[in-house]
Amino acid sequence: MSNRRTVFLACPYGQVGGGMGSIMAYLASMRHDPSGRFDLKRLESRGGGHILLSPFSLLLAVARIFVEGSRGRLAVVHLNLAERGSVYRKAVLLAATRLAGGRVLLHLHAAQIVQFHGSMGAAGQSLLRWMFRSADHCVVLGEVWRRWVIDTFGVRPNRIGIVYNGVPATMPARQPGPIDECFQLVFVGNLLERKGVKDLLRAFAMPSIKARNIRLTMAGGGPVEAYRAMANELGIGDRVTFTGWVSQDDARALMVRSKALILPAYDEGLPLVILEALASRTPVICTPVGSIPEVLQDGHTALFVTPGDEAAIASAITSLLDRPELGAELAEAGVALYERLFTMQAFATSVGSIYAALASRDQKMRPSIWPPIQEASDDPGR
Repeated sequence: MSNRRTVFLACPYGQVGGGMGSIMAYLASMRHDPSGRFDLKRLESRGGGHILLSPFSLLLAVARIFVEGSRGRLAVVHLNLAERGSVYRKAVLLAATRLAGGRVLLHLHAAQIVQFHGSMGAAGQSLLRWMFRSADHCVVLGEVWRRWVIDTFGVRPNRIGIVYNGVPATMPARQPGPIDECFQLVFVGNLLERKGVKDLLRAFAMPSIKARNIRLTMAGGGPVEAYRAMANELGIGDRVTFTGWVSQDDARALMVRSKALILPAYDEGLPLVILEALASRTPVICTPVGSIPEVLQDGHTALFVTPGDEAAIASAITSLLDRPELGAELAEAGVALYERLFTMQAFATSVGSIYAALASRDQKMRPSIWPPIQEASDDPGR
């Protein structure tokens, strides 16, 4: 029997292309961390069935935490925090981990957490504050989120760190096509307003794009029929393909076959689809939102466009059409950046070092297991 202790990775059911659930599924598939000290096991708090069945999945997750704790094997529960119901499910898992004697790593990846926090009532904001202050360590995707967590929840700077996402390598050779080959552009992600889907379709309908040999593939779930109808109304229905939801492997294959990835979103964390494009040597057009401008450089590893600026989106596309050498430069700089910062090995090593640090800490250093509804205004925090 293995003498490795257990790290539970709380991630959604299945793999949702481009989301943090995917990276945690990748990590869990490694079975143990790079040091070999910990067994990595998935912990599903939502389940894949009807929403009414999710409490049973949550109870099962809690039971697994207590079983590992009773065996003395529980080391860390790695909680990935998104918006809405994720907050409340992860709060339950956090409290259960505390009671079972484990450590908690709280990993923020929600692109809209600022807006969600602002929409919560006082009790909800207090709960979120307790979660960040009770976790043994917090991880965010970039400095913009680190600063927000420190300022909003009073978390001490030494208890919050930045770990960039990682994705598996994509290494098929990209062969140059004929000069008159159609320029394939791809969007990968849920078809949502905040992803800039309408802006992209309107930009694609501009005369400067319509006159060119170019096609757009929209890969992702959401109101596909509504956006297909919009494309038809704009007169570009015959040049835009809507695939609906695609698997992670299919999404990566689309990127390898495309001349560029485009993501004109209004808010993001650090999208996995961008990192997968870098790994695939696929040039990236995106908006400088979230942690993106912290890691990408306009004109060097990506082309930046302002959210909502349809003319700028069209101009960036035509830049790649007219200057093949620009696309080649972006691709080479992008894959070099990927190999330096965004490999799965780099991600696993970073979080593995956090697991080791948490597991070795003095077990007496433990915050309260239940959130106060109100806290004193002079509370110094942790």
